Amino acid sequence: MRFQASGRVVLPGDKLCVVEEFMPVSGAKALKNGAVVATVAGIAEYDIKKHLVSVKPLESSIKIRPGDLVLCQVREVQDRLIICDILAAADYKVKTNWTAAVLHRGGTPIFTVGDIIVARVLDEYSGIYTLTVKGRGLGVFQAFCDICGAPLTPRDRTLLCLRCRRRYSNRPLVPYYGKVNTLLKMFGGLLSPEGGGLLWRSR
Repeated sequence: MRFQASGRVVLPGDKLCVVEEFMPVSGAKALKNGAVVATVAGIAEYDIKKHLVSVKPLESSIKIRPGDLVLCQVREVQDRLIICDILAAADYKVKTNWTAAVLHRGGTPIFTVGDIIVARVLDEYSGIYTLTVKGRGLGVFQAFCDICGAPLTPRDRTLLCLRCRRRYSNRPLVPYYGKVNTLLKMFGGLLSPEGGGLLWRSR
């Protein structure tokens, strides 16, 4: 493979190169197939002269802890996992988008890519957080249609896509669904400027 330039942010398991190109040092390791992957979340650094690659751990402004309330955006939906980016944590400022996962028991996924959810941290392993959306005040804050990408509107305890008229009944909703002012009171001053005002717009 052709290696990426130094300075990119990587997560544990991200492929950095192959051993024929660069040998791993701190924050990286070689797999049996010859691929070199990151072992920590951080900044990839390539030494062109010595043909070495390392990952400098990110210095987050906080250490998110079990029990913390977090605001997330769904990045990927798998059979039993929903992968999210943590955008903000109540009472803390998050400079780096941490990766988290919500477990679900198969069947129809309760979220789709792009959804904004409020969850609680259960635990953490190697920089990956496990979340739950079970509990009062937890669930989706802004959902999107998985067909056309339009924001969904609450109707009779369900969510309706006004564009394609599809109705969703399986998504757990927060009591303040779509109410930006309420969300800002919880996370407002803590949202990253990159994410900020675009979180609840149509994709």
